[in-house]
Amino acid sequence: MRTMPAQATQSRAELYLRGDTYGTFDAQQDVLNRVRALETEGVLDEAAVAGEWQRIRTLNEDTRDGAIETYLEFAEWANRNGHSLGPAFERRTRSYLGLDQVDDVVVFPVVSLAVYEDARLQAVFPCSDRDRAYTVRDCLDAFERDDADWLDQFDAVTVDRAGPHLDTGLQA
Repeated sequence: MRTMPAQATQSRAELYLRGDTYGTFDAQQDVLNRVRALETEGVLDEAAVAGEWQRIRTLNEDTRDGAIETYLEFAEWANRNGHSLGPAFERRTRSYLGLDQVDDVVVFPVVSLAVYEDARLQAVFPCSDRDRAYTVRDCLDAFERDDADWLDQFDAVTVDRAGPHLDTGLQA
C-alpha cells in the first residue's frame, strides 16, 4: 500500500504598521526589510504588509478597515495562550469634553507581526505573559537564527481567512 507524502505547511507573516506616528519610520523600515529578507531566503513562504492602522480605533468605527476585527482575532490568540497583547495594544475608554459619550477604544502599536501556519494563527507580536514581553524583534531573531522550535511555545488558533483583514495590496 502506498502512502502519500505529508503536506508541507505554508508559513505566512502579516506585518502591521501604524501610519500616524512620527520618528518611527526607520524602525518600521528595518522590520519591513528583515521580513522581506526572510521571505526572499525562503524562511517564510509569504510575507505581506497587511495594512496600516491608525493609533486609536473605537469598537464601532471599524466598518472600513478591519483593524478591530484583527485586534479581536489577536486577542483570542492571546487569551488562549494566557498572554496579553499589552502593553503594546491598549484597550480603554475615551470620553469627550462636553459630551456624555464614552467609547471603548483600542490603541494600536507602531509595529505588529502575526505569524500563520496554513489557516492557524501561530503567534502575535508584541505580546506578554507573566514573566516577559515577546517583541517583533524576538520573533525575527528566532527566524534569522533558524530556531524552528521557538514558535512551539505558543498555541495556535484556527482562523477563518487566508489573508489579512486590512489587506492593502502592498506586498512586503
